[in-house]
Amino acid sequence: MANQKNRKPVTSRTKGLICLVVLCALTVFVSCLGIGGMKLDNEGVNVLLPWVPVSSANWPASLPLNRALGGGSYVEYTAVLDEGATLDNVAKVISERLAGVAEEDHSVTVKGDTVRVELRNMDSDRLSGVRSLALMNGHYEFRDTEGNAVLTEKDVQRAVLTMNDSQTTYLVNATITDEAVQKLEEAGLSYVSVYLDGNQVTSMATISGNEIRMSFLTSNFNTASNVVFLLTTGAIDATLTLKESGTLTATAGGAKTVVLLVAAALLVLACLYLILTGKLTGLAGIWTVWCATLLGLFFVATVVVPTINALSVGCLLAMLLGILLAVYTAVTRADAIGAQTKEGFGPKQASKLGFRASAKQIWLVHGCALVISLILMIFAFSRAIGYTLAAFVTASAITVVLMRAFQACFTAISGKASLFGKTK
Repeated sequence: MANQKNRKPVTSRTKGLICLVVLCALTVFVSCLGIGGMKLDNEGVNVLLPWVPVSSANWPASLPLNRALGGGSYVEYTAVLDEGATLDNVAKVISERLAGVAEEDHSVTVKGDTVRVELRNMDSDRLSGVRSLALMNGHYEFRDTEGNAVLTEKDVQRAVLTMNDSQTTYLVNATITDEAVQKLEEAGLSYVSVYLDGNQVTSMATISGNEIRMSFLTSNFNTASNVVFLLTTGAIDATLTLKESGTLTATAGGAKTVVLLVAAALLVLACLYLILTGKLTGLAGIWTVWCATLLGLFFVATVVVPTINALSVGCLLAMLLGILLAVYTAVTRADAIGAQTKEGFGPKQASKLGFRASAKQIWLVHGCALVISLILMIFAFSRAIGYTLAAFVTASAITVVLMRAFQACFTAISGKASLFGKTK
């Protein structure tokens, strides 16, 4: 008979240790990414930006701040107005363009014959692009075959960006006034060439009734969208000359430090309370809080920031509330498990009963927090706060499952009740 080797089965303690080591390694890895970022290639061209702030002086670029928190820059222009134009209308057009590119945190003011434009701190490429789009004249001319201007942007009522039926070309449909239609009929034109500030945008723009249809290849999406954008916001009827530029100091820069200190104090106090009262259960709780913080900040950097562009003081306070929600969840569950441990149940049974007993209370609080965030999203002045709070509520809800995993690892390693809380 062949010799048979007897293999010892893997014990639950060993399984728990393996799972614990894997979870710990993953947490450390993600934490390092969140705090330090990572180069995604040898040249360092593609970089994963850090998303966890560790100090107000080293605030991560993935969490941009508004002018009050992070400062900004300004430019002043002297304006020579076109006939019939006003400087207030010039400022209004610039402001509408900045809002149209999602730069809600801006200021456009008029003093004498100058216009001052203030923007938050941002990378140089975006700053250059935003200023260029916001300050270009935006004068359109619709010319005939001989190069004569037949219509201008003042003859356009609205513009819409669409695609053709085969989805191969972008179309800009510009609706013109009845007077403009009459001009085209008198000129006998069936198509025109379109020029923006003297540069040709497209040729062979066809005319159909009160609509001028411009076509762009799918590779020219930016051009097509800018045509619609500038036709919608209107032209700047002035010649602007740069007078002065400079930087803006953060008027509420200290709020970053305060928020970071409060967040750190909250995490430390939660850690002390959970460890002292719940021991291994407390460790599972504070581990979960840290994961919720990591995930919440990640959601803010990847989902919220692309929508609102910059964080405000209210957003930072929403982050604090999100961390507090994660702490509340961990403390509530740890206390519930501790209560079962006092009743004489073993770690596994106490954990099962504790999680079940605290579930309704925890999900009720999460639901209320989510409703509050949804209400805040309705109003323009609090929308950014609502988005940020919703990101942290979602993160906290997702990481609720993690505490079960951490606790399962600890209970598999040890069945000693005194390591999970106070016993009788």
